[in-house]
Amino acid sequence: MIATKVRGRVGPGVNQVGLSRAHILSSIEGSLRRLGLDYVDLYQIHGFDPVTPIEETVLALDDVVRSGKARYVGFSNLPAWVASKALTFAAQHGLARFQSAQVYYSIAGRDIEREVAPMCQAERVAILPWSPLAGGLLSGKFDPDKKGPADSRRASFDFPPVNMERLPRVLAALHKVADATGASVARVALAWQLTRPFVTSIIIGAKRKDQLVDNIAAAGLRLSAEHVKALDEASALPIEYPGWMVEFQNARDPRGAARTPTEAEVRAAADRLK
Repeated sequence: MIATKVRGRVGPGVNQVGLSRAHILSSIEGSLRRLGLDYVDLYQIHGFDPVTPIEETVLALDDVVRSGKARYVGFSNLPAWVASKALTFAAQHGLARFQSAQVYYSIAGRDIEREVAPMCQAERVAILPWSPLAGGLLSGKFDPDKKGPADSRRASFDFPPVNMERLPRVLAALHKVADATGASVARVALAWQLTRPFVTSIIIGAKRKDQLVDNIAAAGLRLSAEHVKALDEASALPIEYPGWMVEFQNARDPRGAARTPTEAEVRAAADRLK
């Protein structure tokens, strides 16, 4: 599969950056020319553009698909409300919709579980996590006290941001499971991510062949329920509003435990409101 993105600045001028119709249409032409291709499999918007209406972006992406220059479109690094608005607009007007979400996700950074992941599950959008090893922090080179080699990527580029208060607990749990399974810390971190029901595939960033081989082997590592539970608990996000209110209210609901409604239930409820 060949994928590319659009949003970043590629030249001077107002239409050389962002997600305007002009920039999207000119950028796909430039990408295809540089790649020497007639089309790409996936064309993604690379973030949020606060000055371009999302409707304009969706219409332009639909033109890209209808012209045969991209098979599918997706998004990366969007807030859930923006992606949801785009999906609704596409559905209302019969336009090409987002099929994938390339978002940051790791056992040390589970933020998408609050809004983005539930939205993608409800809308049947594939999640493709980037930086699953948190910029190398979960590679096994760092101990629970965050000591790592001077030549590591984090030494010169401390990204993506990670909650350093929770990190030692996460690393300790990863090392414990790695010792128990005989697998590397990196492989355990990736295998844990593959247990998430909303993860479709993982984007790995190995620099060496041995790293690539080890990362790919994560697909064959089956963690026990006990190990998954230990990793879940060590990396759990602190609950935030409205999450704690939802949990509080539904814990006292005599109808039973709260759950995410199915797509069919959501559509049936929407039909009743028409």
